[in-house]
Amino acid sequence: MFKYYNLSKFFSYNRATVLVAIFISFITAAIIWYAAKDYYYYLATEKFEAAVNENLNSIDKRISKYEAVLRGGIGFFHGSDYVSRQEWHDFIEALDIKKNYPGIQGVGFSKMIHLGEVAELESEMKKDGFETFSIKPSGERQEYSVILYLEPMDKRNIEAIGYDMFSEPTRRAAMETARDSAAVSLSKKVTLVQEIDSHKQSGILMYLPLYKKGSKIDTIEERRKALIGFVYSPFRMNDFMNNIVLERSILSFEVYDDQNISDKHLLYRSFEASSYVPKHHAIKTLNVNNQIWYIHFYSTKEFDNSTDTLYPLVMTTVGLFVQLFLLFIIFLLFKSRDLLKAQTKELQKLSQAVEQSPSTIVITDLEGNIEYANEAFSKTTGYLEEEAIGRNPRFLQSGKTDSEVYNDMWESLKAGKIWHGEFINLTKEGVEYIESVKISPIFQDDGTVSNYMAIKEDITDKKHSEERIYYLANFDSLTGLPNRVQLEERINYAIGTAKRNNGCFSVMFLDLDYFKEINDTLGHDAGDSLLIELGARFKSVLREIDMVSRVGGDEFIFLFLDTDEQGSSYIAKKLLQVIDSPFKLGDNELLVTASIGIAIYPVNGEDKETLFKNADIAMYRAKQEGRNRYCFYSEVYSS
Repeated sequence: MFKYYNLSKFFSYNRATVLVAIFISFITAAIIWYAAKDYYYYLATEKFEAAVNENLNSIDKRISKYEAVLRGGIGFFHGSDYVSRQEWHDFIEALDIKKNYPGIQGVGFSKMIHLGEVAELESEMKKDGFETFSIKPSGERQEYSVILYLEPMDKRNIEAIGYDMFSEPTRRAAMETARDSAAVSLSKKVTLVQEIDSHKQSGILMYLPLYKKGSKIDTIEERRKALIGFVYSPFRMNDFMNNIVLERSILSFEVYDDQNISDKHLLYRSFEASSYVPKHHAIKTLNVNNQIWYIHFYSTKEFDNSTDTLYPLVMTTVGLFVQLFLLFIIFLLFKSRDLLKAQTKELQKLSQAVEQSPSTIVITDLEGNIEYANEAFSKTTGYLEEEAIGRNPRFLQSGKTDSEVYNDMWESLKAGKIWHGEFINLTKEGVEYIESVKISPIFQDDGTVSNYMAIKEDITDKKHSEERIYYLANFDSLTGLPNRVQLEERINYAIGTAKRNNGCFSVMFLDLDYFKEINDTLGHDAGDSLLIELGARFKSVLREIDMVSRVGGDEFIFLFLDTDEQGSSYIAKKLLQVIDSPFKLGDNELLVTASIGIAIYPVNGEDKETLFKNADIAMYRAKQEGRNRYCFYSEVYSS
């Protein structure tokens, strides 16, 4: 940690030596300043990039969420021979899209018709209450895709009813892509028919094709013939993006539907134009349903100001002062070399003891920045000492240590107390490890704290052993289900609760029929596979408050809280149904049955031993009556 050199062999104690030393100090300070400045710029860049990725992820998730709305609409049409306007209204109203899908303008249906069907459609729409209905824009075309339903039917969406989206090239291109691919397709920038006021927003539309129910759609030609229309959603981009944008104080951005930057392709801009030049920027692409969005991110003035710091300058000034002060000390020590040698010898002993310690030893400043780490630190973490010096130990954090642990640590250290606890950290290779940590303040002669020293021990293997022991003591090693120890604890608790509340619960014993024959004919591996699959099936039908335990062989015990005889009967039938499905074991398919015995607390027993015994009796009664059934305990046949 500290090494002594006889500096008098290299320097003469004169003015030239002092000047050279001071010059080197200033050069070192300049290097520190540049390094610190780059480091803090790197931190700001990382924070900016994190915000960029978070926004990209938010946009992508929101688009996927809205795709689900369209797929729900397709499912709604396929679930009925005919969907009326009122039914569509009720369906969309139930989705509550303004609350659950903010930014969406509406969800609608447009129908594909040919020229010869125009008059019939207009007549039907007039009978449906749209007395002035006509297809917009006017004019004869071979194909139309006319908007018939669009909810919620507000004043904007009413304007879109009757609009032929196939008449506009941008919309038609997106619809044809959706039609031919049988997938969701997004349009490029359009002006929505709903833009009825002076402040018009850019718009996009999302389409999902609706094909005739039961028709083949394996080829493009089959899809075109089977097409009925489209379930679609229009989006006003400002409304849509304003509900997605995160970290507004950190970044602003623009979205284009083409790599050419122009107002023609601008979908959204989160900021007003200004002369400010941001310090950070990034260009990202996002594939949104076959459309590539080009998103330009910029740091905000607020963010750039918040990341400007005087810390590099302060750190350099302090470092330079420390260096000059140390130089002064060094030259004073030249006059007492004998004393220095003796002191250095003692320091070398201490350094070797610390350096060779099997425990990790780390010394930090009061901010937690590492000033020293011994060899054991490198062996444990994979980081060399030079990679760790100057960094805060938080770079080792895995994110699994509770924040309260760190709060408690700092509260103790700032109070001048020793703190002991555990951290879950990551090595340089990303391997998780657990360490026991003891941190103590280092006091100066005047009672002030100058540093913190941490002595740490890797206890990963010890923890894993403890966890394994706990698992083996509480869970069945084959199925992973709770064992008898856990079961008895839960039943004792259930008995106490039921006594206080005058409640009831049921205990069920389940035993497979002819399980021994399965082991004898197919082998124990097949029997084990069957038990594992059974355990998974049982868990799939249980409530969170219920419990299933494997207590040995093919015997399972269930605990159902707040369940009387009627509820137990229902559950037992459900369990038999679950078992009734065939089991696939390798090349073999098995049909398995089981017998179930049921005891109800407190009718059939007020302690666990009695309940277990009576449920077991009822189970054997079920086997005697023909198996593949359940029986309740009754004193009639227990005697």
